[in-house]
This record gives sequence, C-alpha cells and structure tokens, in this order.
Amino acid sequence: MATVAAAGSSVEKRHAVFFPFPAQGHVKPALQLARLLHRCHGFQVTFVHTEHNRRRLLRSRGPGALDGVPGFRFAAVPDGLPPSEADASQDMAALLSTTEALVPPFRSLVSGLLPPASCVISDVEHVLYASKEMGLPCVTFWTSSAFAFMACQQCQRLVDMGIVPLKGMSSMHRLFSL
Repeated sequence: MATVAAAGSSVEKRHAVFFPFPAQGHVKPALQLARLLHRCHGFQVTFVHTEHNRRRLLRSRGPGALDGVPGFRFAAVPDGLPPSEADASQDMAALLSTTEALVPPFRSLVSGLLPPASCVISDVEHVLYASKEMGLPCVTFWTSSAFAFMACQQCQRLVDMGIVPLKGMSSMHRLFSL
C-alpha cells in the first residue's frame, strides 16, 4: 500500500473508491460521504460514474463539473446501454440487467489507480463481489431512507404472518389492520 512521510513518520494513504448505483438517490448520498471522508479524514477518493451519468453531469453543470480537487477525482465506466435522450433518465430495469457488465471496466480502472485503492464503497452487488475477488475491503453503503430500511426489515414478518404473497383483498385488509 502507498505510504507518505509525514513529519518523519510513515502514514498510510487511504484511497476509497466509490461506485454507487447510477441513479440520483444513490449517487448524491455517496458523493456526500465521499466528500466527508476526503475533507474531514484525509482520504484520497476516486468517485466512479457510468458514462451516461458523466455526460448528463457535464451537460447540466458545465465542462468543469467533474474536475475534482487534489486527492478527489472522478472516473467513468461504460454501462453497456445504448445512448438515451440527452436529459432522459435511463431505464432502471435495463440498467439493473447490465450491472454485471460494469465489472470488467471497473476492475481495469481500479487496477490502474495510484495510489492503489484501499477500499471500495458501493451498493452495486457485482462491484462488491469484484472488489472482494481483487482482495479489497469493501463496504455496502445503503442510501435509502430510514423509512425504506424499516419497511425492508418488516418483509419477513409479513411472510411469516401469511400476508405476503398477497392472496386477494383479504390479505390487503389484514395488512392495513396491523
């Protein structure tokens, strides 16, 4: 791992690679965390976008939108989807089906980083598996709201109670009477 001398001592250079799922509700919270780790904790950061999101950001914010600052850079990988309308969101179902195609360009990008990546922070399952295979520590960053998290926590309870899968209107009545 890369080291840097600081006042006569050796300090590890921490380099976090962020790769959020390429939708606004995932990118924005990941970017906020990346900025905090960079600004407050001295992490080097490489923030990875898909080419589609990179183009949209440059169109909406101008050519300097992804310039970054020393120690914080942006990178992009192809998402494998055909180009869509200039300001249209991508089809989420299609994007979900291509997340595995992000892995080879991601591996190539990460293997060429200097300083080398110390960890990967993502909510893309295939990226997390690839990171583990590359020997990198990885963290899943859950970007949904507390409400969505609690709703997910209750899914098993609904199955255990026999409410899900729904079996007609009687299931709906039982669901709303909880």
